[in-house]
Amino acid sequence: MIRSLFLIVFITGSCFMMAHSPRNGKSARDFVSLAGIWNFKLDPMNVSIPVKGSSFVSRLPETILLPGSTDQAGKGYKTQDMTSIRLTRLFEYSGAAWYEKENIFIPEGWEDKRIFLFLERAHWETQVWINGLKAGQGESLSVPHMYDITPYVKSGEKNSVRIRVDNSLIYDIAYTHAISAETQTNWNGIIGRIEIQAFDKVHIADLQVYPKRKENKLLIRAGISNSTGQRVKGEVHITCRSVKTPGNQSMPEVVIPFEGSDSLITLTHRYDPVDTLHTWDEFDPFLYELTYTVIIPDKNYFDEKSVRFGVRDIATQGTQFIVNDHPVFIRGSVNCCEFPLTGYPPMDYPEWKKVLTVYKEYGFNAVRFHSWCPPEAAFTAADELGLYLQIENSDWRFTVGENEATNRFYHDEVRRIFETYGNHPSFAFFCEGNELVGKGCVPFLQEMLKKWKSDPRHLYVAASGYPTVEGSDFYVFYGARPQRWQEGLKGRFNAEPLNTIYDYTDYVRKFTVPMITHEIGQWCAYPDFDQTSKYVGVLKPYNYELFREDLRNKNMLGQAHDFHIASGKFQVIQKKEEFESYFRTPGFGGYHLLQLNDFPGQGTSPVGVVDVFYAPKPYVTAEEFRNMQRPCLPLLRVEKFTWSQDETFTAKAQIVNFLKNAFNNAMVRWTLQFPDGRIFDEGSFKHIQIPVGTVTDIGEITASLETIADATDLILKISMDGTDISNEWKIWVYPRTLPEMIPKDVMITRKWDRKAKAHLEKGGNLLLLADTAKIDSDVQPGFSGISWNVVWSGTPPNLLGILCDPLHPLFRHFPTEFHSNWQWFDLVRNSKPVILDHSPYAFKPLVQIIPDWNNNRKIGLIFEAKVGKGKLLATAIAFDDILDRSPVARQMYYSVLSYVNSPDFRPNETLTFEMIDKLFLQP
Repeated sequence: MIRSLFLIVFITGSCFMMAHSPRNGKSARDFVSLAGIWNFKLDPMNVSIPVKGSSFVSRLPETILLPGSTDQAGKGYKTQDMTSIRLTRLFEYSGAAWYEKENIFIPEGWEDKRIFLFLERAHWETQVWINGLKAGQGESLSVPHMYDITPYVKSGEKNSVRIRVDNSLIYDIAYTHAISAETQTNWNGIIGRIEIQAFDKVHIADLQVYPKRKENKLLIRAGISNSTGQRVKGEVHITCRSVKTPGNQSMPEVVIPFEGSDSLITLTHRYDPVDTLHTWDEFDPFLYELTYTVIIPDKNYFDEKSVRFGVRDIATQGTQFIVNDHPVFIRGSVNCCEFPLTGYPPMDYPEWKKVLTVYKEYGFNAVRFHSWCPPEAAFTAADELGLYLQIENSDWRFTVGENEATNRFYHDEVRRIFETYGNHPSFAFFCEGNELVGKGCVPFLQEMLKKWKSDPRHLYVAASGYPTVEGSDFYVFYGARPQRWQEGLKGRFNAEPLNTIYDYTDYVRKFTVPMITHEIGQWCAYPDFDQTSKYVGVLKPYNYELFREDLRNKNMLGQAHDFHIASGKFQVIQKKEEFESYFRTPGFGGYHLLQLNDFPGQGTSPVGVVDVFYAPKPYVTAEEFRNMQRPCLPLLRVEKFTWSQDETFTAKAQIVNFLKNAFNNAMVRWTLQFPDGRIFDEGSFKHIQIPVGTVTDIGEITASLETIADATDLILKISMDGTDISNEWKIWVYPRTLPEMIPKDVMITRKWDRKAKAHLEKGGNLLLLADTAKIDSDVQPGFSGISWNVVWSGTPPNLLGILCDPLHPLFRHFPTEFHSNWQWFDLVRNSKPVILDHSPYAFKPLVQIIPDWNNNRKIGLIFEAKVGKGKLLATAIAFDDILDRSPVARQMYYSVLSYVNSPDFRPNETLTFEMIDKLFLQP
């Protein structure tokens, strides 16, 4: 059976100091690696389990390399189709598979040892036969499978190991990211270390360290396995050393006598390091290593185990988190186990160090592992980097609590996770799983919470998303975000122009414990098709290939890169505002971004600012993104971002501070700059006190805009002297009045009718301010980007912002970038974008709207063309409805009139009258 030890009885030894050391460098822990070529066969019909008393009749006919999976070996059923919903698994298999290794020599010196088979990560039920005899059965998706095979092994001889791995739905938990087809897939195999390990008959079976920061002590609990069947007497040696601290610390060796006759002798000790231990947190991830040695002199038994740990307390105070008595704001990202080269997570430290370093470089202090638990190497890397990990049971069900066998599996899995990974300081939070539903859900979770809290090293929440269960230390709560699931165009970024007066105080008031808002920032960028060449492993990007072919068929493949960059720039703008909305909410606990990297399943969601391989995308650097979510960040409260010349810009400056230090008598400056760097206005706030753990009001910023005669954007920057702490925003300022523009030789009309056509046929210039009610289009004029993806949600927003050339003369009087920004809200939301799929290949709208990658269409907001003998400029913006209330609309209308009245109005492409006809509803 998989070994799982609970510490039930404690024997407290009296501690005393000794200079004695255990055997110099000697350890009783020996192992034989079983990595390499194994014999193999699939068993989809479950016909190869031997009948009691019989042996296996034949050698397995194929071979496979372990560690590894059936997918990597090309075993299983070759995929016959492709899908746009997710990456495509080349070889699929669900069921039993057999792995056998023969001629394994066990050293003669192991006759008096306890011998174990160690399988670091198998998927997910295993049965083991040693030399043809059944040695046990176990299951786990999260921890190593470990078998005591002592009775079956022949020392000094060659032995055989046969393992049956079954990745069937042992329990009905198909949605969890531990086995989901959307991410890592439900692979079959063994992917970590595979070893036969030898221990003395008295050895350390379990070792847990509980740092007591305020007491500067360590509580140590150890389980000593005693398979002698006799009373044993020996001593424990405890040493501690600094691994990653400001300096070398000298800590004493402690020797403790013990004795006992139980098969599991459970000891508890209090260790005094004498020197003050440095604490572990996101800023200073200081680490120590405790070495625990067991010596039984009369039996010549010896065992030694080392545990790395960090001294940290994590707790809550009201609606905020505190680590070592310092307030902490959780800046987290979700990890859903996307590793398309292998289809499973890496098991080695270097790869996890590389991956988790990216999270740190992009400004995160936390990672939530969505409905799965990473391997040991991930915890080790996170310990060194100072990341707070939220570990989750492999649970994402709609039948929670309804099946007793499944309930037992999850209860046991939690125990295994705590025992295996509980010493890591990065293991900060634990949760049962994601969005849990079921008839027995709440009682099941309440029972789980009570059991979990026997381990004080972590904080606990029953579920991520829902339900909220009383007894949780905090909540990961769905709702506090600008775009909720299937909210459509009622979401904040689509309902009204941006202001930063709003925050989520009403959500904070719902609870008396901290709230981390669930899966925020799901804004997408158009897919980057250049990444497809990276998929050289078991999962293929046929979804991206399908999207690319559709774009090719729509004659827009040449715009793919521009779509990616423009939508990506807009994606970052939206994420920045979302981050700040949480920072500016007093008492807020934090957020989990969904997510740093792209999500390749569930309809395909390119939500990341790095690709699925953790490589940066070209539209934002790690430094730029990190600066959007610094632990100390200036904030802006302002009622709007578009202003008129006759107004006085008014805003409130704030700073949120979650560093470890306060700022006393700080000097905070602000500047308003033109795009060329010239200062328009500036000011400062002196002697500002900025405490830790809260949002501090700095002062009011006011600037008269009277002298701004031409439309412009301004950059508002707030910074703190003597630091690199700063933040900036764009605002747009438009003239109070505009010169009267009476176009010469230009017909302005709202109707596409015979009169308009006749004017063009005669060679005239036509400005068509199309009546949006007459446009034949099903395009919803959403301002924001796509949230997650339209296939999965089934609702808008289903566009990705605008694409234009800001140097085109159309925009001579309308300052803009090539992508969407907040000033475009009135123009986009008050429009009826036209579908131009029937236009020629080279034809591109002057203001194009980037489509959903699942439904590539050429969508225009403003376009021009040669029609007949004349020239046409057409717009799908409802200017008549908004000119009297929108300075942005007035400015754009003025820029449009100026353009059609200028010699620059020279369309290159030609559209026929029939092509224009198709844009409008027919009478």
